[in-house]
Amino acid sequence: MFRPLQYDSGKTISLPLAISQTVVKGDVLVWASGYLAVAASTTEDAYAVALEDVTTDGSSHTAILCLPVEGVRFEADCDAVASIVDCGTRCDLATKATLNPDATSEKIFLIEKIVGTAEVSTVVIGHFSRFTAT
Repeated sequence: MFRPLQYDSGKTISLPLAISQTVVKGDVLVWASGYLAVAASTTEDAYAVALEDVTTDGSSHTAILCLPVEGVRFEADCDAVASIVDCGTRCDLATKATLNPDATSEKIFLIEKIVGTAEVSTVVIGHFSRFTAT
């Protein structure tokens, strides 16, 4: 889960979801054909984090309250322990709700610090790096 820590005041918005989405509070959301959808491990550009649980059916575009990620620091769960060498590096998503601190293909999240002890903790603090064309 991604939990906003800093600079999130007044930024929440409500936008429609794509059909057939199951979103849990704290999931990363991306743009998909004009609607928001849950992210995947190959996501290159996170747009927002869900602030509520919402499940859409196969025919409607239910709105979801979310927080655009730009300029916001997050505490985030990882799929494995974080090492001190992960601090200052950009990593990938493992799932729609977790980071993979060892994967560096998409470089979507910058790890700034570890919450707890390195090589033990699976929680980090950092921010998303929005997509830039190469």
